[in-house]
Amino acid sequence: MFENITPEHSAALDVIVRARHSVRAFSPIPPRKEDIEAIIQAGLLAPFGALAVAGDPDFRKVFVIRNLSAAMAAASDILKNRTAKLADELEKKVGTVPFVQNLKRIGQQGVPGVGNAPYFVVVSERKGMPPVAAQSLSYCLDNMWLKATSLGIGLQLISATMQMDSDPEFCRFLSIPVGEYALDGCALGYPADKYQPPSVEYPTLGKSVSWL
Repeated sequence: MFENITPEHSAALDVIVRARHSVRAFSPIPPRKEDIEAIIQAGLLAPFGALAVAGDPDFRKVFVIRNLSAAMAAASDILKNRTAKLADELEKKVGTVPFVQNLKRIGQQGVPGVGNAPYFVVVSERKGMPPVAAQSLSYCLDNMWLKATSLGIGLQLISATMQMDSDPEFCRFLSIPVGEYALDGCALGYPADKYQPPSVEYPTLGKSVSWL
């Protein structure tokens, strides 16, 4: 089944996995359309819940929004307004905790990655039973992230997109039925020239793994 996979492929994947990190500052130079399409194609090859979407060949949709376009301006405004409304609702329930303060700041300044990267990509998956659309989208974005890293293109997850599946204005913007698709998204672009990812200490085999 895996006869075409060589040790060199495995070693290359190890390099890509270790190199992958979030990019939060982007160059204004857009990657080639062909590279963006290659990243999306990797996402389309991700696993999905076959029983949940049985008989639906159109269960996964991807929307590519270019920076400095009317579509990007519209998407940015919708996300910002939705976040501001969510912050107000949560503040009434839990008070001004740090998470709510962060949401209020985003509601004022806009969602990071939307409008300051060359592309905002929204991935969607039709909901079904069992309810695994969100997991399927995480696999989709994981594939895209690995492919982007292999092309020297940065990716930033836009988790606020997940909250927009029941937002009528955002669903109209994407031309999808309200509440029928799970959503997630990311920003794509070359890292800014002087961008340095923060140092992260990942779990280790010795401390994290038990063989039972």
